[in-house]
Amino acid sequence: MKKILFFALVLLSLTACHKEAVQPKVYGRYVPERKEDFAWENEYAAFRLYGAALKPENPSNGVDLWLKASPELVVDSFYYREHQLGLPYHINYGKGLDCYKVGHTCGCGGLVVLTEEEGVYKTWIGGPYDRWEILEQTPDRFVFRLEYDSLLVAGHILHESLTITAEAGTAMNKAEVVLTDPSPVTHHQLPILYAGGGIYMHDTIDHFEVYDQIGMVFYEEDALSDKQAAQMNYDYNGSTSQGRIYITVQTPEAEITDIQDGNLIAVKPYALGDTLTYFFSATWSEWSDNAEN
Repeated sequence: MKKILFFALVLLSLTACHKEAVQPKVYGRYVPERKEDFAWENEYAAFRLYGAALKPENPSNGVDLWLKASPELVVDSFYYREHQLGLPYHINYGKGLDCYKVGHTCGCGGLVVLTEEEGVYKTWIGGPYDRWEILEQTPDRFVFRLEYDSLLVAGHILHESLTITAEAGTAMNKAEVVLTDPSPVTHHQLPILYAGGGIYMHDTIDHFEVYDQIGMVFYEEDALSDKQAAQMNYDYNGSTSQGRIYITVQTPEAEITDIQDGNLIAVKPYALGDTLTYFFSATWSEWSDNAEN
C-alpha cells in the first residue's frame, strides 16, 4: 500500500513539473470578436495588428501596443474584460492597459516605406491585413504571417507579406517583410524605395535617441499621452499618471535614421521581392518580473 502511495505521489509530482515546464511565455491568436484583430504577446508587452473588418475606421498596418505589468499572459483576459464584462482595456485595473493610439500611423514598430524623388522624401503607411496564418505556436515561440493586398506606395498598389516572430526571453519581435508588385511591368516607374520599422511619436520629439552604427532608434513617452485614455484613467482612479513607455526599432544596416512625418524611422534601401528584416520592442516603466504583481 505504501509503495502504491509513493508511486502515486511521484506521478503527481511529475505531472505538476510537466505543467510548470510548458507554461507558455508567448502567445497569440486571431481575434474575430474584435473586428478581426490579430493579437500576440511576449513577456514584456502585448501587440495587435488590425484586420479588414475595421476598414470603415481607416486603420493602418501599424502595430498597436498594450502595456503589461508582469510576464503574465493578458491578451485573452483583456479582450474578455472589454467585450464580456464591459471593462475597457484602456483603464489600468492592475494588469496593464491599452493606452497607445495608432490611428493611421506606423504605431509601435510598424512597417514604414519611404520614397525619394528628386531629393524629397515621403512616407507611406498601409491599411489592415487581408489574410492570416499561424506558422508555429509553442510555449516559447509564436510565429505568424499576415498578407496585405493593397499597400499604396507612390501610386502603385503593392502586396505586403509580413511574418512576425515572438520568442520567450527577449522583448524584441522579429519582423520579416516581402513587398511585391502584382503588375511587374511597372517596377521601373517606382521611385527609389527605403523600408524598415518606425515609431509614431505622440508626445514630444524631445525624448528620442538614434544609434546610426546599429540602425536603431529609441523613443519614450508618457503612457497617457492620448487624452482619451488619460481621461478614462482619471475618471477611474483619480490619476493621469501611468508611467512611461519605451519603444525601440532596429533595422540592421539602416541608411536613414530620422524623423519623417512624425515617425521616428530606421530604413534601408529596398528592392521589391527582397526580404526586409527588422526588430521592434516595447516596455513599460511599471513592468515587474513578478507574476503576482
